[in-house]
Amino acid sequence: MSEVKIPSWMLPVFAGVVPAAIAFGSMQAMSQATDEELKRVTVVVEKVAEETDDNTKKTALNEQAIQQIADGLSRQVEISQATDEKLGTLIELMLKERR
Repeated sequence: MSEVKIPSWMLPVFAGVVPAAIAFGSMQAMSQATDEELKRVTVVVEKVAEETDDNTKKTALNEQAIQQIADGLSRQVEISQATDEKLGTLIELMLKERR
């Protein structure tokens, strides 16, 4: 068998290359994991934005419906007051005619 001989001055170079290669691989893995997490977070943020938009629209429609109901009740109160006044007047007239 042949022996592989490495000059002694190359030992520090190999000693530096191995940790550098490990660090590089580790950084690549972290970068890939960060990219995947960023994609996941982006999808979640977009979904939340859509739901917020839907909720905003629903809230606006609810406010509009509540305002219409309040306006309708206000008109009913006005009609009721006018009816009460007319009915009161009619009762007074009927009482005057009976006397």
